[in-house]
Amino acid sequence: MKILLMRPPAPNILKHLQILNSEPLELEYLHTIAGQCGWEDNIYDGFNSKDSARQRIKTFQPDVVAITGYITQEKLMLKYAKIAKEINSEIIIIIGGVHAQLNYERLYNPHVDYVFRSEDMDAFGDLLNYFEGSQPDLNSISGLCYRYNDTWQENKLLPFDINNLPIPDRTFFHQNKSWFRYLDLVEVASIKTAISCPHNCIFCYCTRLGGGRYSVRDLDRVMEELEGLDCETVLIVDDVFLHSEGRVWKFIEEVKRRNIRKKYLCYGRADYIAAHPEQIKALAEIGFVYFLVGLEAITDRELENYNKQISADVNIECVKAVHAAGARCFALMIAPIDATKQYFADLYRWVLDNEVKYVTVSVFTPIPGTPLYEEYKGKLITDDIEKWDFLHLVVEPTHMSKREFYLEYYKLTYRLFKLAKKTANYDFMDLEYFKNVMLEYFRQKARESR
Repeated sequence: MKILLMRPPAPNILKHLQILNSEPLELEYLHTIAGQCGWEDNIYDGFNSKDSARQRIKTFQPDVVAITGYITQEKLMLKYAKIAKEINSEIIIIIGGVHAQLNYERLYNPHVDYVFRSEDMDAFGDLLNYFEGSQPDLNSISGLCYRYNDTWQENKLLPFDINNLPIPDRTFFHQNKSWFRYLDLVEVASIKTAISCPHNCIFCYCTRLGGGRYSVRDLDRVMEELEGLDCETVLIVDDVFLHSEGRVWKFIEEVKRRNIRKKYLCYGRADYIAAHPEQIKALAEIGFVYFLVGLEAITDRELENYNKQISADVNIECVKAVHAAGARCFALMIAPIDATKQYFADLYRWVLDNEVKYVTVSVFTPIPGTPLYEEYKGKLITDDIEKWDFLHLVVEPTHMSKREFYLEYYKLTYRLFKLAKKTANYDFMDLEYFKNVMLEYFRQKARESR
C-alpha cells in the first residue's frame, strides 16, 4: 500500500523571508514507520515543495494520506483532506501532529477518517497494520479518534516510552538539507530528546503534550542519532532541553568523547541558565550557538501573571550568562494586551540596555488547549484560526485601540529587526523587503480596525 505524508505551508505574512525553515521531523518519523511496515511512502513538504498538493496526490496516487500541522495550518490540513477525497473518495485520510493532540475535536470533518493524537509511533504502525488487515481492531490503538456509525469514537491516550521512538530515516533531509535553516545557520536538522515540559506556564501549549507527562530519551540513543546526521547544525526541539543538570553534563561529556562536531540551538528557561553559567559556557564550547529563551516579559508583575516563577532580574542574569559564554541569547517576548505606548518603548530600551541582539515579540495569544485559553475564550474577537500566529490580536487590547496597538507593535518589530541587521548576523535578510511586508501588514490591520 501507499501513503502520502503531508505538511502544509504556514499561512504567515513572514513566511517568504525564509528566516526559519525547519526539517519536517514528524513526517520523517512516519516515513520510518511506514518503511518498517512495508509501505511505499512519499513526503510532501508544503514549505518547500514546488508542486501543489493536488498535483502530488494525483501523481503519487496514495491509498492513505497522513497530514500534520500546527494550529494556523488547520484550514490547510482540512483543505488537503478535501482535495484528496475529491481526487479519489476511497483515499483514507489521517490528521495528526501537535495541533491534533489537544484540539482533535476541531478536526472532526466529513473528509477526515482518523485523527491520530498520540506521539507513539508503534501506535501509528498498528493503524497501518489495521488497514492491511493484520491488526484486529481499532479500540486498542492509543489516542486514535475515528468515525463509527456517523459518530466519533475516542480511544484513551496511553503513556508510552519515548525510547521506543525510532531513529528517523533522514533520507528526505539529507537530499534537501539546503532548504532548512535557522536565522544565519544553514543545513539545520531537528532532533527530539524529550517530550512535554516539567513546568506549568499557563500560556504554554507544549507542557500539555504527550499527555502532560515530561519524559526524556536515553542519551545513548540521542548520540546515536546525532552521529548519523550529515549536517552543520542541529536544533534540539525539546520545549526545555536545559532541565536536569546531570543529564546536560552527560550530554556535554558524550559529545566530547564521541568527537561530534556540530553547531547547536536549544530551548532553555532563564532561571536554569542564570543558575548554571559554567554549564552554559561548557555547552558553548562544544558548539551551542543560540539559546532560545522564553523571557516573555520585563516586569515581575507580567511574569507572575504567566506563572513563570521567575523574576525580571533573573531574566537579566540569564542574558549575561549566555553572553559571557560567547553564545547568543534569542529572547522570546510577549506583547501583552494591556500594553501601552510606553510599554513598547520600555521593551525596546530593555533590549538596548541588555545588549540583546536577537529578539522576537509575539502578540499575546491564548492557545486552545491551555488554561489561558479557558480564561479568555469568552473574550475572543475572532474565530479565524489562522490569526493564532502570534502576529494578530485575538483579544481586544485594554489601553489602546487595535489600530494603535498594531502601530506600536509594527514600530517595535521593525526597530528590533533593524537593530539585529546592524549588530548581529542578519546579512541573509532583506530588511527593505521586511519593511514593506510589515507596512502592508499594518495597513491591513488598520483597515480591519476601522
